[in-house]
Parts: sequence; structure tokens; C-alpha cells
Amino acid sequence: MKTGGNKSGKKALIWDWNGTLLDDLDICINGINTYLKERNLNLMTRNSYREVFDFPIRDYYTKIGFDFEKEDFNGLSVKFLETYFKNFKQTKLAENTREVLSHLQKKGFRHYILSAMGQKDLENSIRIFGIESFFESIRGAGDILASGKLDYGRILFEKENLQPEYTCLIGDTLHDKEVADQLGVKCILISAGHQSSKRLAVNNNIVVENLKEASRKILEIF
Repeated sequence: MKTGGNKSGKKALIWDWNGTLLDDLDICINGINTYLKERNLNLMTRNSYREVFDFPIRDYYTKIGFDFEKEDFNGLSVKFLETYFKNFKQTKLAENTREVLSHLQKKGFRHYILSAMGQKDLENSIRIFGIESFFESIRGAGDILASGKLDYGRILFEKENLQPEYTCLIGDTLHDKEVADQLGVKCILISAGHQSSKRLAVNNNIVVENLKEASRKILEIF
């Protein structure tokens, strides 16, 4: 991983990890269905999952039937992550990830990652795919509760001296757009991840289908 902040006028791309650069949709659905089945709750399909998944994760869990007056949210979070990483070998990079990162880097963009995944798990998962050298900084959460990314985004901005007018956040959820708005940066949403295109396409959000389309849109914006 490289070091160094954003020089004056240097273009910066902040990438979400899960669902954006990493295709982990199926193991997330299979994992949560394991715990829904144990509680005799309705299982989710790809379509139903993408219509309900949200941040903060606790609210999403409540929406699909978990009762945290009867069980511990922290305990469920630990169990889910155990299942997630047990099956992590079933994940893959989103199509054209390396090509897109390389192409945009050659065009003068600096890459960063901002994720709700815990910092150590995030670094390890990126290292598995051997793409850590693309990124100036990798910023994850300080815990496993996936409450949101805004605080970590502010830390990233401050430490890397990023400038909003030269920065774009690329993600796959409405929470990514919320973070981008709070940071005052541009945002592109990819509909191949954890939320459906219909959900993402509100308020004139920029929504694309995949990384190649995101790359083309980034070059148009800048």
C-alpha cells in the first residue's frame, strides 16, 4: 500500500469494497439465510435481499425479523462474520476490477478504499486478491458492527488531505451516496451489488451497471 496525501488538484477515487470491488453478494445472502432458517424466519432470495439490505446493519437485521430484545446483536454480528470468512473463498473480484483500477491510475487518479468492514479483516481480504498496491490508503471500521462509514470517511479525508472538488466515491448502496453527500464529493453507484438499481436510482443519483461503466462515467465527470 502506498502512502501520501492528495496533492493540489490531484484526482481521488474512494472505492467501497463489499459489493463494489468485491463480489460477495451470494455469501452474504447464504450466510444470513443460515441464521434466518434457525429462527424459522423467511429466507431471502437475491431479489428480496437487494430490496431490503441497508445500513446501519442492526436496522436491516430488525427489518428481516431478528428481535434484539430476545437476542444479542453483537453476538449475531460475530456469528455472521464467522460464517462470512469461513466461506470467503467463494467470493471474487468484481469483473474487470484490476483493469479498471490500472486504467484509471494511468489517467492520474489516486485510489482509496472506504469500507464498513473491520480494518484488519478489510486489509486481509484485499491482500488475498493481491490488489493492495493500487491503493494510497485503506480505511475500515474500528469494530464489527457496520454502523456506517461517515466517521471513517472523515478520518480518511483528513489524513489524506483530500479535496472534495477532485474526489469521487464509488459504491453500491444509498449509504455510500449519503457519505459522499456529507463529504461533499461526487458519487457513482453500481447496481450489481447489495442494493437494486431501482432503489439506487432516486434523486437523480448516477447509477451504472458495472465497473467499466463506472470508469467511463468517472472520465466524463473529471
